[in-house]
Amino acid sequence: MAETINKNKKLLLVDDEKNLLRVVSLNLAKRGFSVDTAVSAEEALIFLSNGGYDVIICDLRLGGMSGIELLSKVKEYDEEADKNTVFIVITAFGTIKQAVEAIKLGADDFISKPVDINSLVETIDLALRRKNYAKIDNFEVQNGSDLNGSIFKDFIFKSSAMNEILNEVKLTSKSQSNVLITGETGTGKEVLAKVIHILSGRSGEFVPINLSAIPEGLMESELFGFERGAFTGAVSGKKGKFETANGGTLFLDEIADMPLSMQVKLLRVIQDKEFSRIGSNDAIKLNAKIISATNIPLENAVIEKKFREDLFYRINVLHFKIPPLRERKEDIIPLANFFVKKYCAINKKNIASISDSAINLLKNYTFPGNIRELENIIERAVVVCTSDSIMPVHLPKTLTAETEREAETETEKFRYVDSVPENRGDKININLDGLEMELIKNALEKNNYNQTKTAASLGITRKRLITKIKKYSLFSDK
Repeated sequence: MAETINKNKKLLLVDDEKNLLRVVSLNLAKRGFSVDTAVSAEEALIFLSNGGYDVIICDLRLGGMSGIELLSKVKEYDEEADKNTVFIVITAFGTIKQAVEAIKLGADDFISKPVDINSLVETIDLALRRKNYAKIDNFEVQNGSDLNGSIFKDFIFKSSAMNEILNEVKLTSKSQSNVLITGETGTGKEVLAKVIHILSGRSGEFVPINLSAIPEGLMESELFGFERGAFTGAVSGKKGKFETANGGTLFLDEIADMPLSMQVKLLRVIQDKEFSRIGSNDAIKLNAKIISATNIPLENAVIEKKFREDLFYRINVLHFKIPPLRERKEDIIPLANFFVKKYCAINKKNIASISDSAINLLKNYTFPGNIRELENIIERAVVVCTSDSIMPVHLPKTLTAETEREAETETEKFRYVDSVPENRGDKININLDGLEMELIKNALEKNNYNQTKTAASLGITRKRLITKIKKYSLFSDK
């Protein structure tokens, strides 16, 4: 581990177990901390009023005021005193759910009982480094000026939803806490995991593993590795993914597909922070950040007894849910332009732009396959395009078919109105011209009087739209 930065740091340890206070405080003092202890949150507040602390470690369950309530008070103190206190919660069996809530409310990390001093020191050290890095670099969260840097070269977005996720990632990336990323297939979960890994500052590798692609009988050896002679065919030893990821990040993709038998073993590794190769009794310390991902609601899998509840709370400390592309349409065109450049470079093409009509088709498509589908569409378009601009003809028929279906739906509305029978002898007079004029007017306003976009949204040619504009005098007054 890198040289710690805990020298002369003031630390307050809060727990109602006096024996734990004595043992842990002595060990922390040996490692260079200046330690005060409190048996209650109320006593901790008295210490806090006499001066701030660099680190507060607090049990969640205390007599009187809880650890969560103390966390809230510390956050208020930090705001008034312009401080940035590291707050780490101690959890016992059955309080993981509350620990997750504490992280969401601003705690930096959590540790489990019984307290392992070495793991605790590592947790404190990383949390202090994160706070220090945040002060120096400030992450440029507000203005997003680092979005063109190498860290974000593949993380393209314009939507406020993705900007909010990125800001949260920046603020929590240095934490050792486990991360769960959810979202539909193709939304970019692995790309986000790579961003978290890079921002974490960990020196090791980013090691991805798709659990749905590994047969159950091979999963244990893939994750934990094996020694020579551990089983028939094991002519030499092999590192597992956990060992390869030590010092870095292990990305467990499709975590919901992990068999229950392996879920038990993963839970034990996360709890004990150590593992062994198959065929060996030697324990290997776990020093990898664990990021899990799934495209199904794990809460439902827990209810259906397909996923362990205790493992769910262990991996779901920090949760990032990526919305589907259809719910963040602002990201479609930036992503499309990015893929055009990417595949132009690969295919040695010189395509300058995507035409307005093609853009309109992309923006109005629902993308059931999300970003992955958009990338495939643009790759195909770049390959077949022979001009300097991607046109609708270069896009798959699925896009134009969907637009045509929408146009037919609008047409059916007119047909229905036109075919309404007389009702109780009263003649219903339908002014089709008036309805058509209103429809075109609304479309023009929605598209800021851009004729190409308006025509595409109505499913008619631009020439026909111009004729209708002249007929109804729907000229822009701008």
